[in-house]
Amino acid sequence: MDMEKYFGRQADIVARALLGDVLIRKIGKKIMKSRIVETEAYFDEKDPASRAVKGGDLRETMKMKPGTILIYGIHQQWMLNFVTGRKGRAQAVLIRAVEPINYKGNTRGPGRLTKVLKINKKLHRKDLSDISEIKIIPKPLHERIEVETSKRIGVTKDLERHYRFYIKGNEWVSK
Repeated sequence: MDMEKYFGRQADIVARALLGDVLIRKIGKKIMKSRIVETEAYFDEKDPASRAVKGGDLRETMKMKPGTILIYGIHQQWMLNFVTGRKGRAQAVLIRAVEPINYKGNTRGPGRLTKVLKINKKLHRKDLSDISEIKIIPKPLHERIEVETSKRIGVTKDLERHYRFYIKGNEWVSK
């Protein structure tokens, strides 16, 4: 799959498209497979909930090549994001929850999934096209997923539109 083309779309489009895709996490010889069940889209400096508002490394990373991994910490937990959109314009998608396929662990929530999948700052600014530790496998084209939307979680100032996407009825969606 062409990561730059896949992630080179607007953040909300990518956030919805990622639902049902399989996130592969390789640690040594161990391969952990997860179905992405919940995401959130974030935009540029005009989005009050975006990391781009603060400037610095996070804004600059959000402007990098689509498919770049963005890792930052909140409350001593790592958050896994993928840069989206056109290079030079800050956009990213937060992976909020995944459904374990071939392993056990509580992955309901962005901090929990990074802990279980051993995702940390070492992956920050890595290009998905260039590494083997994380891969995205698209769901089959014929697979239909019922998507629900809501306001983003834990956000004090938010945009009017709903930018949280999740698979309706999936037990692994964060609460």
